[in-house]
Amino acid sequence: MDQPSFQQYAWSAEKKAKLQTFVEKLHAQWLKDRDYMAPPTRGKLVSLDPALIVTPPKGLEVGYAPIVTGQAAQ
Repeated sequence: MDQPSFQQYAWSAEKKAKLQTFVEKLHAQWLKDRDYMAPPTRGKLVSLDPALIVTPPKGLEVGYAPIVTGQAAQ
């Protein structure tokens, strides 16, 4: 677990492994076509640029969170 936001904590390898296991369970069981939170009661949801939806490398579909860090014209 080398997530930048967690590097500030002096967590043991065991604690990091437990968190990684939890995240992998979420990735495996939470399908993208279901709602996991109630819709907002006011305001409106933002939209995402479809180009920001990325696919993880083969074999890393669970427990891996690809992060877009740049863009370029093609």
